Amino acid sequence: MRNAYVLVSVICLMLAQRSRADVPTGFSWVNLESDKAIMTTVRHALHDNSITAIREVGVEDGFALVMTASREAGSPVPSYDRWTVYNVSLSSGKSRVLISGYGVELLDWLGSTQHELAITYFDCWECEAAKIFTTLRFVKGVGWRARWSDKAKNNAYPQPGVVVSYGDAGEPYDDDEVDQVFAIVSGSDRGFEVGSWFHSRNIKTGKIDDAVMRYSTDPTTQDDRVEKLSGAIAQNWERKICAQSSILIQPSIGQDSKSCKGALRIQGAHQQTSK
Repeated sequence: MRNAYVLVSVICLMLAQRSRADVPTGFSWVNLESDKAIMTTVRHALHDNSITAIREVGVEDGFALVMTASREAGSPVPSYDRWTVYNVSLSSGKSRVLISGYGVELLDWLGSTQHELAITYFDCWECEAAKIFTTLRFVKGVGWRARWSDKAKNNAYPQPGVVVSYGDAGEPYDDDEVDQVFAIVSGSDRGFEVGSWFHSRNIKTGKIDDAVMRYSTDPTTQDDRVEKLSGAIAQNWERKICAQSSILIQPSIGQDSKSCKGALRIQGAHQQTSK
């Protein structure tokens, strides 16, 4: 329990640090105590009676990005809080849930204009949780949106983004040896791309499964792109997300795994042969 409390203390400290960090032009963090007009509108827009605290509010061009926490009665520490992230129109007072999860951590601003706020969160608490990465981007006239919508499309508790790691993958949960690789890397036009590689080998049958994914955005429309890769394209992508030098920001995992070491060793052998 002490570790859980320390974790939440660190998260809250990082939130405060990000609140003071450089932000994109047109965006600003709200002072929850002194910006009374904005906070009044935000509070009226939130219709969830379970909300026990507003953690962060950022505004741009008439829309607020609102991060709240809900704590059940009797919860021993803040780590049990369910976070909900909203888009709130300051003109109409309407709100829409973007994300619902636990342990939200603000990372950095990404994209060709450094205008997407990267975050991670967990899909559940006191469980074998999956850690999820996404970015919150501003769409003029529409407000805030989260990247890579979740397939479940749960309007009350949406969990969009890319899985960084599964908490219940491989031994002792099943008979698979598993490597999980994840990285955020630089893309074209000063943008970014997100990659994951889930490699599993069944101990009993020897069957190998590879799921190699690339998540990016269309440079023209800014729409989300999700690609499942195979063949030579997948192999090249594996090497990119395995290379420490390619990583743009954290989080990243698996670069020291057997799968990554093998992929980079093959790349090095090819480079030596071509000389």
